[in-house]
Amino acid sequence: MSMDFTEFKRRIGAEPRSGDPELIAARDLSPEHRETVIKAEAFEQKLERAVDLPAPSDLLERITSVTSMEGNKRRNWWPVAMAASVLVAVGAAGMGWKMSQGWESVEAYVVDHYRHDGDKVVAMALEGGPADVHAMLARFDLDATPELANIVSLIKYCPTPEGKGIHMILDTQNGPLTVIYMPDTHVTDREMLAFDQMEALLIDLESGSAAIIGADSQRIEDYYAVIHDSIVPLPDPS
Repeated sequence: MSMDFTEFKRRIGAEPRSGDPELIAARDLSPEHRETVIKAEAFEQKLERAVDLPAPSDLLERITSVTSMEGNKRRNWWPVAMAASVLVAVGAAGMGWKMSQGWESVEAYVVDHYRHDGDKVVAMALEGGPADVHAMLARFDLDATPELANIVSLIKYCPTPEGKGIHMILDTQNGPLTVIYMPDTHVTDREMLAFDQMEALLIDLESGSAAIIGADSQRIEDYYAVIHDSIVPLPDPS
């Protein structure tokens, strides 16, 4: 029995170069299947080019400066060890390019992004690792309140319609939820999307926007306030 097209799109988006025989066999079932493969590979190549770009030479100095500036104000919840997250930041800090031509709308971008690597990033978060929300958001002159920072299990840079953004996994009582922060993209606040047994809630922020993504059983709307109120501007150093 051939693979359902919806399942094929989900799997090829998450694993565009998979060697699974069933997935390989399904690639030539129809022109739509072949087009899906081409789009998934193109997305993968864009990501590879992004992370191959060199990081700014003063990246560590910028993060250290923010740490020192804010240390006395919120030392009780600023992580002490930053080395691992600095390495993550260096690995993808060159993603300062635009990809708006790749999607016809923000809604199309959110669906495409999650289909491409949503499951993979959730799996990475479940394996554990550093998640320094403060250092990553500082690159956008933002910070996270403890309500958000304390439940982020993984954070990384990602492409958004207008350039570099942030991909986070939240460890919640309803299971892992994905949050994509889009610094230069505006959305219709509280708009809901449904795709592949998943739901996405768009949130317009003071600076940019975000999308919360989870299974349709996870009540993602319960986390609207957590995102809306917890991604905040860095305090004025003066």
